[in-house]
Amino acid sequence: MGIQVSDSHNQLKIENGSKVEYYKYATVKSLSAVSDSNGDFSVIINFIANDKNNALVLKLTDITNQGTWVNTGAGANTAVDDISGWARADTPANQVTVTGWTGPLGQKVMASSIPVVVASDQTSLDVDIKRPIGVKTQANSVPVTIASDEGAIAVSATIASPLGQAAEAASVPVVIASDQTGAARTTGISRPTGSGTVASGAYSVSFANVHASANSTVKSVTLKPGETISFDAGAVNNTLDAIAYDASSSELLIITIT
Repeated sequence: MGIQVSDSHNQLKIENGSKVEYYKYATVKSLSAVSDSNGDFSVIINFIANDKNNALVLKLTDITNQGTWVNTGAGANTAVDDISGWARADTPANQVTVTGWTGPLGQKVMASSIPVVVASDQTSLDVDIKRPIGVKTQANSVPVTIASDEGAIAVSATIASPLGQAAEAASVPVVIASDQTGAARTTGISRPTGSGTVASGAYSVSFANVHASANSTVKSVTLKPGETISFDAGAVNNTLDAIAYDASSSELLIITIT
């Protein structure tokens, strides 16, 4: 038949076969939910000193008349809440210290965790967020909300993704402020009639063969009369290597940005 637990005449009634026991709620000191090494749950009832000092252990697998007291952490919590409610209904003076089944706090998915409410006057708490903030897709990131009355916040960020060096989907977008001041570059122009080299480090170099009939060479490639060629380093702060030219029999117009 098992054990039957109920509230009877404002007392806790325990029936085990032909044996019946009653416990006054005023004698109960605390309730708690526990589990053993086999994963079975029980309700532990401790009594006040000088009355009954031995704890009463109610294994949920032995209780037959309480359908919601299932052998899980949630079922153990329900049993503790029900007995506590019976005690409170007796008289407010008999409110009992209650300890429910304390599974992991915030270490599992929401459905398996116990919600935690922080008091409005709580002092500062250190929070260690394991999920990345803003370096994954929106669904995989942790949203951060700054209070409307929050003062200035110093933010230090390490960006592992490339800035503009990969495809758009793999890059971190960079927004330049409208009042950002650009770096000043130095322009240069020359008309050599011999051979030479434009030194490495330039951002942009252009060559034009302005001779009427003779060829020039740039990086050992023929530049015919009237032809032009330009080299641009591309992204911000990239620079070009050294560029050799030969205008011994012709005339080149060279423009540089360094």
